[in-house]
Amino acid sequence: MKEKIIVGIIVIIVFIGAIFTAVLIKKEQNQNKNNKLSSVENEAVTDECTEEYELLAKSGENVKPVNSSDEKVSSNSVLILKKYYKECKHTINEYVETPPELVNMTQEEVKNEYPEWELIGFSSREVTLYKEFEGSCGEHFSLKEEDGKVVIYKVLADGTEKLYEKTEIITEYLPLTDLLQIQSEKGIQVFGKEELNKVLEDFE
Repeated sequence: MKEKIIVGIIVIIVFIGAIFTAVLIKKEQNQNKNNKLSSVENEAVTDECTEEYELLAKSGENVKPVNSSDEKVSSNSVLILKKYYKECKHTINEYVETPPELVNMTQEEVKNEYPEWELIGFSSREVTLYKEFEGSCGEHFSLKEEDGKVVIYKVLADGTEKLYEKTEIITEYLPLTDLLQIQSEKGIQVFGKEELNKVLEDFE
């Protein structure tokens, strides 16, 4: 009987020891895991770009980050001058070949170059400037019929007309509404050379 009790006590002691040992092992594993995580968090993240940046910095070269706002005017870009005339309330678009001094300028530099104009559009391919002017745009035209052909008159500031161009466009082939209008006293009123060219193309 005593032997059974002693064996039972030994079994209990071994069981408790096994549990205690398992708890200690688990605790040690968790601690090792946490140490590994913290070492990973503290480790500096490096790649080829970072190393190259550091080498350039050590060599004394200027390292400048790329900025999308540093877009510059290209040599084949177009300069658009939008001119608004207060008297006739017309806006004339003038397309100009980009001056050499504007090439490679940033948006801010273009603003400084044209302080009297408002910069309303900017890209490497197109720069748009806007300005308001007193008076009339001076690009008012009147299309009339003479000898069966379309004739263009320029309307001056005082309302008088001056011969601008005699075309070879025959009026009899025009649509009836255009024909009636061009034969009237006022003719067909057009403003701006862009609009004039468009009307003439439609007539041809």
